[in-house]
Amino acid sequence: MRRAGPDGILGLLLLLLATGCEDRVSQCNQLVERLNPHTDAMIRRVEGLARVESDPAAIDRLLEAIDAADGELAVLQLQDERLAGFALRYRRQLGDARKSAQAMRDAVRDRDAHGLNEAAKQADAFLEAQATILEELNGYCGGG
Repeated sequence: MRRAGPDGILGLLLLLLATGCEDRVSQCNQLVERLNPHTDAMIRRVEGLARVESDPAAIDRLLEAIDAADGELAVLQLQDERLAGFALRYRRQLGDARKSAQAMRDAVRDRDAHGLNEAAKQADAFLEAQATILEELNGYCGGG
């Protein structure tokens, strides 16, 4: 049996690293392709909540956007632990956004200005958390 020399081992390591990078890039692309359409939709829907008192259906549109984004992420199978972590964090944020939308619905129904204000702050916090997750994801997928 022939033993691999230093050049053979280095070649094998480079091949394994390249394969791992390709897999990471592929998984990054899968996650980003699922998130991109929903990111803008979530921003528009949260911004639409500013008119919630005159347009209560804005809450329904937000909930639909949340469900669509969560459904896209729920079927995604990521082997890369960090990417799976980004997806999980995003899904948790979606769950929090759902709770704040439901609290906003209750506040509108009850004409509770304080509750409406608090729910709006939570919705804004979702957008900030979403931006943070996407920034970290871009850094990781960009090789950072």
